[in-house]
Amino acid sequence: MIDDAVPQQAARWVVLVEAETCPRYVEDHRWRLVATHEVPDGGRAAADRLARRTAMEFVPEGVCVGSGDVPSRRVYRVADGSWLVEVRGNDHQGVLCRVTTAELVRAWPYVRAGETAAERRRRVTGQG
Repeated sequence: MIDDAVPQQAARWVVLVEAETCPRYVEDHRWRLVATHEVPDGGRAAADRLARRTAMEFVPEGVCVGSGDVPSRRVYRVADGSWLVEVRGNDHQGVLCRVTTAELVRAWPYVRAGETAAERRRRVTGQG
């Protein structure tokens, strides 16, 4: 855990799913965050269990499967604890996904320059 992370009892764990944005043979290969699953209870262990289940079940956009069909899947546990998944549909085109357990260390809303706390509260809540 990093030094400035939140205390363990207050840590918010999430499972991040990334998918490739284009076929692997294209030079401009990139990854895109396609899903974020917050883990409300159970800490890191619960997040690890959810990551494993997600790796076994997640079907990324772009995988062609018929109603009731189950795509083929190769699931790799990577040394750092993340998962690399190759999912193939009925068109035999594979999509790679990465599934990672992460600790949400900090999150804050967008703040407009010069906006007061009261103005921000009205904008966010819609009241006022």
